[in-house]
Amino acid sequence: MADTINILLTSLPGLGLPPTLSVPFCADLPISAFTDLLTARLPYHAGNLILTTTGNHAVDPSSESSLSSLQDGPSTILPLRLTSSLPGGKGGFGSQLRAQGGRMSSRKNKQNNRDPNASSRNLDGRRLRTVTEAKALAEYLATKPDMDKKEREEKRKRWESIVEAAEKREEEIKSGRKGQRLDGEWVERKEEEEGKTRDAVLAMMKQFEAEGRTGSESDEGEEGSEEMDVVGEASGSGSGSGEEADDAGGRSFFGWDEEDLSEDDDEEEAEPMYEGKGKAKAV
Repeated sequence: MADTINILLTSLPGLGLPPTLSVPFCADLPISAFTDLLTARLPYHAGNLILTTTGNHAVDPSSESSLSSLQDGPSTILPLRLTSSLPGGKGGFGSQLRAQGGRMSSRKNKQNNRDPNASSRNLDGRRLRTVTEAKALAEYLATKPDMDKKEREEKRKRWESIVEAAEKREEEIKSGRKGQRLDGEWVERKEEEEGKTRDAVLAMMKQFEAEGRTGSESDEGEEGSEEMDVVGEASGSGSGSGEEADDAGGRSFFGWDEEDLSEDDDEEEAEPMYEGKGKAKAV
């Protein structure tokens, strides 16, 4: 072997070294001495770097073997690499995910494609999966009218049951069953009584309005002519055909002509009467 070996060292970025460093060393130089020289040229934070060969074999930094022992054959060049260790678990998580995804996809394909030959083609050039889907579609279209008819029948029965339940409930309410206290005759009688009461109230209201209007007109007549009140009282006592008013309002007559008053005076001459202007009172 040669006495001198050219070491081609491949470094990492950030170490202050060129990408490839070529340094000649003596072939008999121990590996520990070489690693000490290399460590002296590296920064202080690069203590976890690993020195490996091109065959990915780690070099023991404390070995006393010579550099020539790292060579595979007679050569003056020894390529080495500086690598960094990756702390952590066993790694390969991405590979595990890919494997799990492959198993899941294969299981899904097995469930969807029960026929392993579904992707094969028949003699006509059509895939068996397409032929199977066409057959299933034809069967569905053949049974669709029956399914629609059955659905309509079920819907009709459901609505009929709802109507029957409503009628039954109404009948139970009218008959007074299931804790209900309502009777058909009672309901009719109640409505009839309500109508009668309403009519009676309206009639009384009309009567009160008419009486109030008559009382106001009688008050105006009394204020206008007190002498007419005296004549009205005399004629009312003789004929007996006048209208009766409230106790507080007294009697009042309207619409009498002069001829009627003269006739009443002739018929009732026997009754004493004070004539004259002003206030008068019959005894």
